[in-house]
Amino acid sequence: MLLSVAFLNSCQTQENAKLKRQQAITSKAEQINSNPVMLSQDNANELITLYDNYIKDYPEDTMCEYYLFQMHNVYSAMKNCDSALYCLDRIIKEYPNGKNVGAAYFFKGVVLNDVCNNHTMSIEAFNEYIRRYPDNPHAKDAKKMIELDTMQNPIQILNHE
Repeated sequence: MLLSVAFLNSCQTQENAKLKRQQAITSKAEQINSNPVMLSQDNANELITLYDNYIKDYPEDTMCEYYLFQMHNVYSAMKNCDSALYCLDRIIKEYPNGKNVGAAYFFKGVVLNDVCNNHTMSIEAFNEYIRRYPDNPHAKDAKKMIELDTMQNPIQILNHE
């Protein structure tokens, strides 16, 4: 009986610690999101560290996939191509059936296009997204992004609606 009580107390303590860390992450993210001026290198690094430490400490937690996706957003905003792609690749590899895996495939194309300025790889990523999710409404967006990347004159897109 005494072991059961000790075990329950230990579980509650771990859950409380996890909850406090989630609250700290949410607070920091809201602080940055509510005021774009707050997106400094220091604040971005602090938020990324909070996400990264949580993922390392609770790799099986369902929040990890979401936190990786949010990390990709921070890295993208800071124009860190490689790290943003790394987060998206981790979602695809580690959470193949997760809620954000489709978005990870799509946003690989966006990051490659907008952050990395690699239009060839962006087209490949969007084609992969279309191949995997042909019936998703965002497949149409991916096709438009490919069209934009392959046009000599991007103004032409207005005539292709």
